[in-house]
Amino acid sequence: MSVLDQEEFVELRKYKSKVNPKEVEAILSEVEMESRKNAIKTALIFVYANHVESITRNRPLYNLIGAILEKYSPKMGIESVKELILNSLS
Repeated sequence: MSVLDQEEFVELRKYKSKVNPKEVEAILSEVEMESRKNAIKTALIFVYANHVESITRNRPLYNLIGAILEKYSPKMGIESVKELILNSLS
């Protein structure tokens, strides 16, 4: 079974037409850069705080993205997970 068939990614694809992929990509890029210095959870908190307006507007989406990053990044690396998220939303 592919990672993209996992429940989280199936749920993520439901947001495909509801979000701005460029906005998500910018936030994920910041999380990726911040995660090089801090744990993924800390990076998420820091970056989400910087983008509080977007995060609040799409809270369920970003909660899901955070859960996906926390679950799969240790196994696959944040760069790979970021690409999977972006591909699921485009």
